Amino acid sequence: MTTNTAQPSIGIITIATGEYYRQFIPTLKRSVDTYFNQSSTPVQFYCFTDTVEDKSNQAAAAIVHFPVHPVPWPFATLMRYQWILQQWEVLRHHSHLLYMDADMEVVRSIPTTAFMAELFAVVHPGYLGKPGAFEPDRTALSYLAPPLRKTYYQGCLWGGKTQAFGDLVETLAKRVSADLRQGQIALWHDESHLNWYLAQHPCHALPTSYAWPSLQTPKDSPFILHLEKPHDAVRQVSVDGIEIERVMAGQSATEELAMYRRLYLVAHEKNQRLAARLQTEGWWSRLRERLAYYKN
Repeated sequence: MTTNTAQPSIGIITIATGEYYRQFIPTLKRSVDTYFNQSSTPVQFYCFTDTVEDKSNQAAAAIVHFPVHPVPWPFATLMRYQWILQQWEVLRHHSHLLYMDADMEVVRSIPTTAFMAELFAVVHPGYLGKPGAFEPDRTALSYLAPPLRKTYYQGCLWGGKTQAFGDLVETLAKRVSADLRQGQIALWHDESHLNWYLAQHPCHALPTSYAWPSLQTPKDSPFILHLEKPHDAVRQVSVDGIEIERVMAGQSATEELAMYRRLYLVAHEKNQRLAARLQTEGWWSRLRERLAYYKN
């Protein structure tokens, strides 16, 4: 992965299609403009979106839009590595790159050194002092061997120096594509692949205050909040019944898409239950998994 970084600069990357853009991007962009203490380092904001750029809106005009077609959840989050890779010729000119979820808000001044590590990511607040939600399926490319399962990171904020960032994106884009060709989707999508990679590369762990859930009382004063969102409304997941006969007869492309979404959600929930069992049943479940790993 090649880079060209003659001048220090930071590129902030996010993805927001459909309702995500309208609901979250104005807040995120305004908060970045207010609280990033990078006076000596230019910051450029990039957004992968299907929203047409509004030239008359000064805030929107300051955002570089990368046009993408909206895809059903979870593919909009799972395909982020491929989308970033497609725009690498633009992004590689920065010295540092930072990915942020659209539904975030910076609420306190960020130290200038916070994002300067080779690679960094935010520790997940839901797994402090207990096993993380690592991929439990040994047939998935996001599966991480038990001895490597240490720090579990959030997929909502991560980055680093452009060369290291590019190597990560290139590797994970290939692995996500290879998984999909086998009909495999990681337990926590892009986050599962991210944790597979970071467990095997040096990574600076940012505290949970850099991505704290907005509805939970923080232990420390947060720098960045992860905002609550109405998942069904924003993701536009159908909850209506599916007429299987019409779908199988090829009479409704819309219902066919809804069927595949539903089948995905069923498989995902099954995988989540397996992961929850490994985390909650204690040492015996984890021992069984380790034995199975070493046996193979």
